[in-house]
Amino acid sequence: LVSVALVGGAIGWWIESQQKPAPTKNQTIQTLTPQQLQQLSDLGTNLGTSNQTLNIGANALFRGTVNVISDLTVGGRFNANGAVTLSQLNITGTTALSGLSVGSNLTVSGATTLQQGLTVSGLTAINGGLNVSGTASVNALNASSISVTNLSISGPLLISHIVSQGAAPSGSAGTAVGAGGTMSISGNDTAGTLNINTGSNPPAGVLATVVFRGAYTGTPHIQLTPLTGAAAGLPVYVTRTATGFQVHTDVAPPAGAVFAFDYLVAQ
Repeated sequence: LVSVALVGGAIGWWIESQQKPAPTKNQTIQTLTPQQLQQLSDLGTNLGTSNQTLNIGANALFRGTVNVISDLTVGGRFNANGAVTLSQLNITGTTALSGLSVGSNLTVSGATTLQQGLTVSGLTAINGGLNVSGTASVNALNASSISVTNLSISGPLLISHIVSQGAAPSGSAGTAVGAGGTMSISGNDTAGTLNINTGSNPPAGVLATVVFRGAYTGTPHIQLTPLTGAAAGLPVYVTRTATGFQVHTDVAPPAGAVFAFDYLVAQ
């Protein structure tokens, strides 16, 4: 086998032994036979010049370290049976990996497309947004904040607190508040409080009308909870649509009374 250290300088001797005229092109390509390669083992440390090419048709085995000062171009496959250490790897084309093991950080500056499943055994931190066009299955999800447009849950939902948000719906007093009566609303389309103050001579009828900021896709359910003694003593009921609800009473309420109700809306 040819030792890399002994190969140097032999190409000059070999070209002279062939007694060929100097080439006219910038690069000379010579082919060595197995016998000539064997003769190179007794030569010095410098094989040829930078404008010459050593063409070896047979397989080559280097038992020691091989140092390539300039670029290394591989026309066929690059097979490594052992570990490969690279300070930098630039891949411009498509790369197929049957197994990839990264001991340190892996940084991808461009878009990454994964055709098959992705399994992450450790913590995954996403500093930007996460867009999932298909179905996402999560065994356990811990998040400081989750914002969704539509959320569908087929199993039990365990929540320590329900906090609703959004702008307050619009509201107006009905005829049952009487002359000078008022009505105000605080909350949102999901939950809030109705404050009704009757004036003079309030008749039976509609106490309050609530119009949602955003209509529901179907008729929702409305739950009223009285907050004052007057509200608890007044028989009231609700009619509702996808766009809002009304609070009715078939009994004339007392004048100058304060009626307060909490409401909860769910479709």
